[in-house]
Order: sequence, then structure tokens, then C-alpha cells
Amino acid sequence: MNEKKLLVLDTSYSLEDIYKQGILKSVTCRDIDGYFAHVWTVHPFATLVTTKEWALTYGSPVYHKIDPAHSFIEGKIGKYKWLKFLPPVNFILSQIQLIFQLRRLIKKEGISIIRSGDILYMGLLGWVLSRICNIPYVVRVGGNHDKVFETIGKPIQKRLFKTRKIEKKVERFVLSRADLVVGANQDNLDFALENGARKEYSSIFRYGNLLHEGHFVDPGLREEGESLLKKLEVQPNKFLLYIGRLEKVKHPDHVLHVLSDLRNEDYNVKAVFVGRGTMLEELQLLAEKMQLTDDVVFAGNQNQDWISRVIPLAVVVLSPHTGRALSEAALGMVPVVAYDIDWQKEIIENEITGLIVKYPDLNKFSLAVKRILDEPSFARGLAHNLRNRALNMLLPKKLNEHEILQYEKLFQRHGH
Repeated sequence: MNEKKLLVLDTSYSLEDIYKQGILKSVTCRDIDGYFAHVWTVHPFATLVTTKEWALTYGSPVYHKIDPAHSFIEGKIGKYKWLKFLPPVNFILSQIQLIFQLRRLIKKEGISIIRSGDILYMGLLGWVLSRICNIPYVVRVGGNHDKVFETIGKPIQKRLFKTRKIEKKVERFVLSRADLVVGANQDNLDFALENGARKEYSSIFRYGNLLHEGHFVDPGLREEGESLLKKLEVQPNKFLLYIGRLEKVKHPDHVLHVLSDLRNEDYNVKAVFVGRGTMLEELQLLAEKMQLTDDVVFAGNQNQDWISRVIPLAVVVLSPHTGRALSEAALGMVPVVAYDIDWQKEIIENEITGLIVKYPDLNKFSLAVKRILDEPSFARGLAHNLRNRALNMLLPKKLNEHEILQYEKLFQRHGH
């Protein structure tokens, strides 16, 4: 039987950021415990986000060998340095070169399947390569673009697609032609089904096998995190925790409003933000305006070991709108307050595994956080139930078995 090999198109992180944040597992898990003999992960324009110390901005794609079963290919935002005054042309040339190189790689290595990590640019690129090379194509849907657009009011990938109307056409084109569409959760899959995906060729691949192993360790057995908090001048069980991108779609500003309400009623807590994004300066100014500067810590991006050690020490995790971070919090056995959007209501069952509030009722969000602080015994029960549900929902072994089954069905349909 021929070895199965996978090519993944994904722009979530550059390899530089993957190493910095300690999230290599999110890449190496893609071989599904050896089901795929080798996996090539491709970031088509990685130098848009990498530092100059890591890689030259322009030129040819760079190949990195991670381990015997994994390689990482980083494309460039432009082919020629001398053409940097014409970014669109330079970008197109670099992508054309990448397509030809990936075509040769697919043919040479006998890659059996292509998977893209989004349904817009990556979706089109994956579809083109799959048709050129005549191999199956899988697209993973990691967000509900319609709901994101309602929040931010602009296209998801504005640099590449000028209007949401164009994006909608691209989404329907890609989703209706993919050989398998997988949602990160039921909400994301429902969005895909409403926009052209075929129900009989769809499934859910949850976050579990992407998570760092430290999150599955019993919180009571994890390495201590007090020393990490001490550097932030924060005390255990005296802080609200937010983990995620500092972007409008994630509503990190709601955490500041909650903290303001708590401080006005003399609750002695701080708020710790883990993550970075375009709202950082806005959030800092808002904290200053609310006279919360001394009670807010912007910790920036932290690696997964740090996060797994700090989560269990939070008095409550606030999840206005988070994805993988909510999985990490759930496994950390900490009480969670969340809005009823995206996949959050799939894991947070009100008053059983957490407190869930109708989006975007900020007043009730604050009241729910106060209840957690006022009823510690009740909060501990929620946290215990939440970890049990997360273990049942996100156990890597079970998720791997499900993914393999879906791939086997796909290969059977295509005569592999």
C-alpha cells in the first residue's frame, strides 16, 4: 500500500512564531500519529509577519525540516527586492513561483491529499493545486465569516479581496468544490453548509489534537505558575484572565468593562490579557480612561507551557469570543464566563459547565463574573464539570480516530 502524504496550506502562524510560542504540536499533530508518512505545511507569504532576523523578505520559498515526518515551507511576499515598489505584481510573481514548486513537490513526493486552513485565498490556492495534480482536496473552516463581518464591518481578507461580496463568491466556489469540508466546531460547520458545502462530504475536526500536551495534565500536577505571576505583580486567584487576539472581533474591551464594574464594587482583582493584536493601544487608552491602569496587565504572547501553568491560577476566565483558548481554559479546570456565540455554547452549558450569557449583553456578562467571585463553591463545581466535558470532547486519541476515518472514506471515493 502506498504511503499517504499530506500538504497543508495554513497562514495561522509563521514557523518563527510557532517556535516562539511553543505551539509546534499544532503542526506535528497533522501526521495523526503516523497515519501520514510525511506532512508539508506551507505558509505562502510568511515574510509578511516574520522578522528580518528570521528570513529575507523577498526571494524564493524556504524549506525547513522540522523532524523526519514534518517539513515547513515559507513563501515570500515578493519575488524580487528591486520590485518592492510594485507590491501586487511582486506578490503575484512569488505566488506563481510557489505554485510551480508545490506542483513539482506533489508529483515528486507522491503527496496524496491537500488541505487548506481557510476558505478564501488558501481555499483558492488549494483548489488550484488539487486540480492541477488531480488529488483530493480538504478545506478546514475555522471561523464563521458572516458573524465576523457583522462585528468588524469589513472583509475578512481586505488586502486580497476588496469587498465582502467578492469574498462570499469565493467562499461558495471553494466550499462547493471541496472533496471534504471540516469545521473546527459545529457553528463553523453550519456556516460552511449554509455557504455551499455538501453535507454528505463534511465533518468536524475539533481542536483537541492541536493542543499542547501540558493542557491535558491534571491542573494539580502541573508545574507551579506562581513565579510567573509574580513577575507580572499578580496574585493567584486574584485575577481575571483573557487569552486571545486583541482584535475587535474577539471583544477584549468587554473584559475592561467588567473589571471596571468589579472595581466600582470594591472587588480586589486585576485583569491579565494574554495575546497581541491591533487593539492593544486602544485597550491601554481605555484602561487609562477608566482609571484601571494599575489593575490591568498586558502580558503579550506567551508560550504554551506558560499558559498551561497560569490558567489554573485565575479566579475566572472571560471568553467573550475565543476558539482554541477556550479549550485550553476548559482543560485548566477554571470557571469560565462566555457569550453564547460561535462554538462556545457547545462546551459551556449554563450553570453546569460554566456561565453563558446572551451576546452581547455586557451587563449580564459582568453579573455572571460577580456570581463566580461571590460563590466559590459553585464556581469550583463548574470548573470540575468543564474539565470533564473538555476531556470527553477534545481527547486527541478519539479525535485522531475520527479524522483517520474521514480520510479513509475520502480516499475510497477517489480510488486510492
